Amino acid sequence: MSASILNSNASSALISSLDAVSTAKNPFVYSYASKATLGYSHIPAHARVVSVSQATSIGFNQRCLFSVLKSGMLENAFIKMTLTNGTGAVADWSPSIGNMQIEEIQLLTQGKVICSSKPFGRACLMSDAPYGRRINQEKCFGLTGAEDPLAVAGARTYYVPLGFAAFDCPANFIDTNFTEPLSISVRLAAANTYCSTRADPSVAVACVLTTLELVQVFRMLPSELESKTIQENYSEADLVKVEWDLVEEETQATPTAAVSRDFSHIITTNRVIQKLYVALEDTDVAATTQLNSSALGEYLELSNIKVEANGQAVIDYDAKFVGLCMGTDAGSSNSPNCVGGFDSSDYEHVKNIYCIDFGLLKGTDTISGAISARELNNFKITVTSSAATALTATPHNLKVCMVCPQLNSTSSASGKVSTSLSS
Repeated sequence: MSASILNSNASSALISSLDAVSTAKNPFVYSYASKATLGYSHIPAHARVVSVSQATSIGFNQRCLFSVLKSGMLENAFIKMTLTNGTGAVADWSPSIGNMQIEEIQLLTQGKVICSSKPFGRACLMSDAPYGRRINQEKCFGLTGAEDPLAVAGARTYYVPLGFAAFDCPANFIDTNFTEPLSISVRLAAANTYCSTRADPSVAVACVLTTLELVQVFRMLPSELESKTIQENYSEADLVKVEWDLVEEETQATPTAAVSRDFSHIITTNRVIQKLYVALEDTDVAATTQLNSSALGEYLELSNIKVEANGQAVIDYDAKFVGLCMGTDAGSSNSPNCVGGFDSSDYEHVKNIYCIDFGLLKGTDTISGAISARELNNFKITVTSSAATALTATPHNLKVCMVCPQLNSTSSASGKVSTSLSS
């Protein structure tokens, strides 16, 4: 099996090009004072500012377009969304409405998609994050342990991270003063997808979109340092960065009502894969007193995970072992093994997302290993549901999300951003 993977990796244009990728100048580097001087280690003095973009129109069941401002190095960005109960009665909101309501976020340049994120992909990144960051993101998404009862005219505000590689590390920050104009597209689900009446939770009601904003955090460099950074990055050739995108696939199947049911999905992408996340989701609730959508975004415990290609198994083992013991972080000062949090959250939206790492490091800011799916035949993942809990005979989604590296280049002549290689 290892020979098949190595042969597929050898055929990948992306993997063979990684050593030739240029390196962006990172202006946020430490410099140290000379001996016998009064200086301390420091980074260049600069300003950190928060700016907000408004869409020309906002609404449910549509795409809302925001312009990325030209205010320096874009360090991070969030969608601020405020939803209000305008039904005139107490309403129940889905425990994960803060993430699920935003169906897709895209980074666009001249109408072309550079990268994107969807609810499951963002949940994967949150589930796999270090404990402190995950807890913080759970609060940003406004996750709750059960349906959230909201009083008449009550409101909830959510701060949704975009889920892009551009915010992984300073070297990936987007220099908006040089690049061509960029925009963020946000597509919302229908207003009544994740809300129901408290009196009868099976009846869907519409929430009200009060606020939808793109909040951007910038690092503004002194003009001289800004000029030097642009000169060093673009004076000789286009700047090429190794970043990543989230690729999602899924298969739906209806099992018999029993324990230990198998679900399979054949991976169709030919991309290079750095991380692979898998989860099983029921699309229907057993109780007739709840909306079917209340089951979406809640993932079920698995008993076994099998990954195979070219007729041979890469992994075929206990799912709990995969979730608890196969996460690695070789750059950690503590143990490089058993790094992960698939079962340590208080929220169903983040639990039971199993991560298969192909690299040595937990973070996504460095590629420390990957596999190319380009020449893997019948690249399939099969999961077995819990042996302790019987499934219902309702449609289930086997969801797969992959962190896929890609080369993004910025033209030295025009500042145009494009994806040059991804497989």
